[in-house]
Parts: sequence; structure tokens; C-alpha cells
Amino acid sequence: MIAYITGILDRKSPDRAVIDVGGIGYEIHIPASTFSALPEPGRQVQLHTHLHVREDALMLYGFLKIEELGFFKLLLRASRIGPNVALNILSGISFDEFKSAVYSEDISRLSSISGIGTKTAKRLVLELKDKITEVPAETGQPPDLASSAIAGMISLGYTRAAAEAAVHGALRSEPIHDVGELIKAALKNV
Repeated sequence: MIAYITGILDRKSPDRAVIDVGGIGYEIHIPASTFSALPEPGRQVQLHTHLHVREDALMLYGFLKIEELGFFKLLLRASRIGPNVALNILSGISFDEFKSAVYSEDISRLSSISGIGTKTAKRLVLELKDKITEVPAETGQPPDLASSAIAGMISLGYTRAAAEAAVHGALRSEPIHDVGELIKAALKNV
């Protein structure tokens, strides 16, 4: 409903920001990654937002990067994960780390995030393992390039977790725009 808000940053704290838009201050809940990247109050800022409607409140959640918003929405699709827990996850782990932990079923890494216990970590792995490729990685590369390279590595006999780690490692080290070249670079990371 509200895709983004652009205005003057009035104030910020580690979990909230207030943005003045034409004399109206919007209180927006934010993750730690957005807080650390926000400018000083008095400067213009744009946050990509998600409006969460509850029986007793309308709450805005904001993110500097559209990829973080996609990650947030993906987390909300898991059962028993509300917006506050999703913000804790975003504040405690990057999307690439989360993706790797889900594919490798690293329950201990997921349960080390504030607000996530062992049962919740297992549920996240179970429910999001197949859905996680829908959110583009933070590498800035086209998602189908990475997906194609991962599928190619899996067809070569590598596990999904190993293929994911190798492909994303290759994408971080250098910009690659060809699937064949990406698979070659990823094989060097295995």
C-alpha cells in the first residue's frame, strides 16, 4: 500500500526512524542495518516500506535497500514469524548468510540470532528452503544468472549448499555476466 516514503529524517534510534513528509512525521520501524546507513537528522532519505496491519495498530517497517524489504517479506511468509522477529533476523544476519544457513541447515547459526530458538530455526529451514531463491541476492547480479549457475553445479553432482556458497563467493570476488564463466569461477571456490 505504501511502497516508500521520501522526506527529511527528523530523528533516528537503533530500532526506529521518524521521517517528516510535508509536516507529518512517520514513525518507521527499522533494522540495525538501516539504522547504521541512515544519514544524520535533517537530511533527505527514502525508505522502502511495508505496512503491517493489526487489529489495534498500523505499523510501518522501512529499509534502505529494496532487497532487505524482499527479505523481510519472505520472512513474514514463515509461520509464527511476525514483523518484530523478522526485524531481529534482519538485524542479526545478512541475507546471504541467512540463505547459506538455511540451505546448509545450520540450526545453530540461525538459533544464535536474538529471538530465534531451535524450534523456530528448524521451522525457518523447513518452510523457506524452497522459497528463498525468490528474493534476489545482495550481490546486485541478476537472480537468474546465480540460479542457473547453481543448477549447473547441482547437475555436476555438488550439493545445493556447496553450489550456493561457491557461486555467491565467485560473484562477490568479481562481476561475472555469463553462466559458463560463473560456473568456472565457482568451481575454483569448491
